[in-house]
Amino acid sequence: MQMEGDTALVAAYELNGNGGGSLLSVRQLREAWQSPERPLWMHLDFRHADVGTYLEEIAGLDEAAIEALLEEDTRPRVAKFRYGAVSTLRGINLNPGAAPEDLISLRIWISANRLITLRRRPLKSVSEVRDRIDRGEGALSVPDLLAWLTETLVDNVGDVAHQLDDRLGKLEEDQLSDSEVDPDDLSQLRRSLITLRRFMGPQRDCLEQIAHGSDSFDEDTRVSIRESANQLSRYVEDFHAMQERALILQEQLLNEHNERLNQRMYMLAIVTTVFLPLSFLTGLLGINVGGIPGANSHYGFAVFVAITAVVGGGVMWLLKRKHWW
Repeated sequence: MQMEGDTALVAAYELNGNGGGSLLSVRQLREAWQSPERPLWMHLDFRHADVGTYLEEIAGLDEAAIEALLEEDTRPRVAKFRYGAVSTLRGINLNPGAAPEDLISLRIWISANRLITLRRRPLKSVSEVRDRIDRGEGALSVPDLLAWLTETLVDNVGDVAHQLDDRLGKLEEDQLSDSEVDPDDLSQLRRSLITLRRFMGPQRDCLEQIAHGSDSFDEDTRVSIRESANQLSRYVEDFHAMQERALILQEQLLNEHNERLNQRMYMLAIVTTVFLPLSFLTGLLGINVGGIPGANSHYGFAVFVAITAVVGGGVMWLLKRKHWW
């Protein structure tokens, strides 16, 4: 069930402690938020003008926390406040037609029994967590919900890492089999790896801080988030290794291009060397003055062709002997 429309509220859940939850209306959300013991999740789209209403009037966040959640330019980070913490994570954009490096920012407020998430565009990781709750197979508590969310974000990063590795492997196979490799494909792959490594490295550190930063987390939640951080660390290492492989592949392609260019230039130099003395002879005998040898002989042209053949052959023999050809 989707609650999106002209309001910032995408969905709000009250967890039942058994893996499921109730989808709340705006009125129900207002009432439930007044009871601190009730585990609630509020998911917002901050493109709407009334997002401040949910953050200030319903959630009761102070101005500094709201500014941290709504700031325009973000990087993965964790900031602690009086009653909770703000974190900014990045998720893979799996919307149709999106590129892997087009990451989606997910802003998070976490406190005891409260989770607020904000996004600008739909994020598949959040949709997957919501589907689990709808099926009654989701989180048991708010900390567990955050653990589920971080695990899903990291799993999607892993899927993209495997896809990029397959693409890079295919390009490497094409290069080894002398098939044509499109440089644009390789450049696009390198751009994706650079962006993913740039954001996923700090995000790994954010997950570590989240795992250690709240007293309301139980040990299972801490272990789950730390495991997500470790898994993301391996993916970051994979991105680094793929960057190195892509750089080596690009250097090999450049060397092959330069080698082909040098071979062509070399052949042109050989042809030029062979025809240089012949061009001199034809230019010398083509001047319009008297006394040109053989001008009045019927065998003059044949003799000249023979002389040019001998000179050309002599030049080629000399180049061969000096191992220039």
